[in-house]
Amino acid sequence: MPGFERPCACDRCGREYIVSGTAANPGNETQILADFACDCGGRVEAMIPGSVNREAVRVLPR
Repeated sequence: MPGFERPCACDRCGREYIVSGTAANPGNETQILADFACDCGGRVEAMIPGSVNREAVRVLPR
């Protein structure tokens, strides 16, 4: 399964993150907006493939 990486930033503090994972069906799917929590309590949003297991997505600081 092909991997993906998306750069993003917290909407509150501006801290930068890389959201990454693997897509189960990369050739035929839509992107979805996913929200993750920052350490400051803000939101980190990234467009990720719809077939991704959200529990296996990694959100790492840059």
